[in-house]
Amino acid sequence: MMSGALCCGLSASLGCVPFVDDVRVDAPAMQGAFDALTYNVAGLPEGLSGSEPQDYIPLISPRLNAYDLVLVQEDFTYQRELRADVDHAHQSAPLEDYERLVGDGLNRFSHFAFDTENVVRERWVECYGGIDFGSSDCLANKGFSVATHTLNGTAGVELVVVNFHAEAGGGPEDNAAREAGLDQLVAFLDEHHADDALVLGGDTNLHGFDDVDEPVLQDLMQRLDLDDACRALQCDDEHIDRFLWRSSSVLTLTPVLWRVADEMVTDDGEDLSDHSAIHTRFQWSVPTN
Repeated sequence: MMSGALCCGLSASLGCVPFVDDVRVDAPAMQGAFDALTYNVAGLPEGLSGSEPQDYIPLISPRLNAYDLVLVQEDFTYQRELRADVDHAHQSAPLEDYERLVGDGLNRFSHFAFDTENVVRERWVECYGGIDFGSSDCLANKGFSVATHTLNGTAGVELVVVNFHAEAGGGPEDNAAREAGLDQLVAFLDEHHADDALVLGGDTNLHGFDDVDEPVLQDLMQRLDLDDACRALQCDDEHIDRFLWRSSSVLTLTPVLWRVADEMVTDDGEDLSDHSAIHTRFQWSVPTN
């Protein structure tokens, strides 16, 4: 048998695992980092959007390439324009089969492989709002999407990533629908990913420290054992657009940077959406056995 020292001396890039006296020696822990962005791009048709998507979404597109993982919400109408200058190798296809006026608006662009043909998409069980009331939530197929991303190629370090857009509005009916949807999300993740490391990104429509919203946010985090990246890093500019995360026994996640992606503006400093883009950098590692 070739000795471990000779094996690894020939080529460290082969990723060989050394042996000492025919006993396997564990390789160093795998680790890395990735930059993630969550962004509600306000992609409703011009005139209905809270932004100017016809002009602004083409400007957003190339700016997404700085990030390893991009989760977008309200990618409704300008899907071709949003993808025009994106260079991520792995991109979800927009939802095509939906029962409402527009789809779910949830898409993702990733440098990490995921099964682009089988992204799980779930519509919220409840909604409130029509054309001119309740934030119009029932006109869209809003909900959440889930996919498993492989962080380091063939080595198989997997991370479950959830993209979601919660019920909007602040009336009693909106609050009830939002809580029902979050119950649905918790039930799904408990059933399918109870032991997995998770990153959840999206538009929570939950205002931190609000008398109504804060208990809902706390309940969501406690039931799924999540933390908020902004709060963990003591950010000074909390938004309803958030990254929540948890580690698992086989994958440790640690947020090391949180910021508003302030490059998402025009040359004149106008925001490219009616939401801020939120950038979080996560470090990851696989514990040694």
